[in-house]
Amino acid sequence: MSQEGQRHAAELKRLEDKKKDLEDALGRLARDEAEAQEVAELAQEVEQLEQHVETARAAADMEKTMTKNELTRSPVDVRKAAAINRQAAERQLDELAKQMQQPGETFHKAYDQALSTDMGRALMRSRDDAQELERGGVTSMELDEARKQLMA
Repeated sequence: MSQEGQRHAAELKRLEDKKKDLEDALGRLARDEAEAQEVAELAQEVEQLEQHVETARAAADMEKTMTKNELTRSPVDVRKAAAINRQAAERQLDELAKQMQQPGETFHKAYDQALSTDMGRALMRSRDDAQELERGGVTSMELDEARKQLMA
């Protein structure tokens, strides 16, 4: 092979190696983007789980407090505590909707989507129960207990 042919062959080899390197880099980039998307989804899931845990703790604390102080609390104290819990549940529902809201989406639509999640339903149930306690009405826990007694 002539010297010029060898030079072209070397150039071709160099270009093929560079092409392979670029293809490898592109493959790594695609994997990195997929991993970044997965990390973002996991982070959002962690945030939702943290809110769920916070809500569950608040509900457990409310139940403990109300059970512990049931005899010493007046109905007015129970109503005040219920109002605070209702407001907290409403704030958490708003936060959940804000986290779920996509760019260009209305808050109302995001709120509706938040209510369709397990966490949203749990928050709404907590809010409704607190509202019923505030008004002196029947809570879902009392209804569940009555259903259990009827079924027994």
